[in-house]
Amino acid sequence: MRALQWTVAAIMAAVLATGCNGGPSKRTLASTEPALSTVPGESEGTVVAKPVPGTVTVVDRHPLFSKPRQYYESTGNNKVTKTAAAAFIGVPAGIYGELKQIVVGAPPATTTPY
Repeated sequence: MRALQWTVAAIMAAVLATGCNGGPSKRTLASTEPALSTVPGESEGTVVAKPVPGTVTVVDRHPLFSKPRQYYESTGNNKVTKTAAAAFIGVPAGIYGELKQIVVGAPPATTTPY
């Protein structure tokens, strides 16, 4: 029994001593990506267009994302207060809203897409 304990301890020490050496570094991953290019004749303006007002996005459908934003936007002008309200009130409210949406279902859409 004592030999088994020493064997397990030796294996654990070897695993901890070697560490994580897997996967390529971040620099090699970024260097293997192709360069961004534009199609001739197109302007180099906006990459992503702003959503049309009235359309429902993923953030609007999930309270986990929308509640912190609502608390951030509805709080005063101080950035620290806004961030604290979003983090400490908005995130738990978003989790509750997401769980409620799982049980009850999604509320009816209040805005109609154009």
